[in-house]
Amino acid sequence: MAALQRVLEAAPAYFRIVGGAPPGPAEAQSLFTALPPGKGYDDKFVWGLYSGPAMIGCADVIRGYPTPETAVIGLLLLAESWQQHGFGRAFAALVEQAIAGWATVTRLRIGVALANPRALRFWQRLGYIETGEVKLADPGGFPIAVLEKPLARTLRA
Repeated sequence: MAALQRVLEAAPAYFRIVGGAPPGPAEAQSLFTALPPGKGYDDKFVWGLYSGPAMIGCADVIRGYPTPETAVIGLLLLAESWQQHGFGRAFAALVEQAIAGWATVTRLRIGVALANPRALRFWQRLGYIETGEVKLADPGGFPIAVLEKPLARTLRA
């Protein structure tokens, strides 16, 4: 939990974009406990990306939401000092590889704050396409563009 909190605190620009303030002291706990309606903790996965013993990034994924064949990447974030070096792209590929092990999932989905054009371009370069759906983070919150892509599975010989 402490390592995750350090990663979140090391990405203050993201939190300013989506919330207008730096991350709070219980950000990691919130990430671990937040669930969409109708989902349980057996469908929630929080993964860390490490460089040696130090966690440098995190990913939050919900399996089977909003439909059984979809996985939502709720967050994929690296500490700012690790951004812009290709680690985000590599981490996203590892997350997709892990999700590919879930037989029922065929689609990936992510919401990106419209106020974060750099993140939007990142996900588009990874093959995610805007669905045209825009949601609000919370009632009265910031607008989020929904992007999706089919889950690629590697065929084994």
